[in-house]
Amino acid sequence: MTKILNSSHRLRVTAAVLLIAALAGAVALMRGNDAQSSESAPTKVLASAAPAVAPALAPAAVQANRPPAIATLGAVQVDRDELLRQLQAMPPQARGQLKENRAGLDQWLRARLAEKALIEQARAQGWQDKPEIKRAFQAAQERIVLQSYLESVSRAPDDYPAQADLQAAYERAKPQLAVPAQYRVSQIFLPAALGDGDAVASARKQAQDLVKRAQAPKADFAALAQNFSRDDTTRAQGGDIGFLPLAQLTPEMRPVIEQMKEGEVSAPVQSAAGFHILKLSAFRAASVTPFDQVKEELRAALRSQRQELAARAYLEGLLNAGTVSIDGAALNAAFEQTATLSTASPAVARAQ
Repeated sequence: MTKILNSSHRLRVTAAVLLIAALAGAVALMRGNDAQSSESAPTKVLASAAPAVAPALAPAAVQANRPPAIATLGAVQVDRDELLRQLQAMPPQARGQLKENRAGLDQWLRARLAEKALIEQARAQGWQDKPEIKRAFQAAQERIVLQSYLESVSRAPDDYPAQADLQAAYERAKPQLAVPAQYRVSQIFLPAALGDGDAVASARKQAQDLVKRAQAPKADFAALAQNFSRDDTTRAQGGDIGFLPLAQLTPEMRPVIEQMKEGEVSAPVQSAAGFHILKLSAFRAASVTPFDQVKEELRAALRSQRQELAARAYLEGLLNAGTVSIDGAALNAAFEQTATLSTASPAVARAQ
């Protein structure tokens, strides 16, 4: 099949990606635990999850007040409230896709149960009391507190940006918001490699005949494309390629399409792959995305920029409020000690 368009791919964010990522995280955690003990293969972990956490079960009265379980594995469960939190965090489109993807949803639930079982096993073994884990907990807590507090002291006022600021930002962004002219093109394609003289001559003759038929009064270009075009991608829809900018058409087509009028059929256009008979069905002039369509995106961008600048100024203010002193000798000693530890025990240094 000959493609006349340059390759273009649309990125789709789907719930399936989130589910696979969650499953991969659970599998990675299982593999990591395997380095500590030969008894921690996934099947053994799941099989032994229930006994490990049985002593930690809540009293019956507390159990009765827990939200209903959606999925269970021994003594661990994914309850309704946890699932609701996950669903509410998703974009509406992804949530709708997940609703129709029962296999994907089941996969996520199984991965989450495996994660919870591993966590309970780790807790039962006192894993959280290991010095390196405590340091990681402390570092994570500090990061969360820092980020949350810094956001609170640098948050932009609720009324920012004003309408004038939005309009000014829109004017500055207009070059990036420009939409190029769009051409709706249909084609009839006849393959003929340049090096094959007989094929080129035969395809050229057929193309010239089809051009006469396509340019005749009341000609049905779509029907001709369905009957004679050899481009499997566009033939089923009567040769229609859709609206595209010139940059997404092959170089041989661009000057031809640019000079055509709506409804016009071109003479045969030869490319390295064969001959193309083109019809310009419609044309959209170049334009700029309207202000109302990008207003909310501009508002979010301006607020984010304002908060980033405020946060930076706040941190600089903290540094300027006092005298910063750095002990060079102690700093060098720390590097020397680290180098010594690394040489003596590389495995321990990496673990820390």
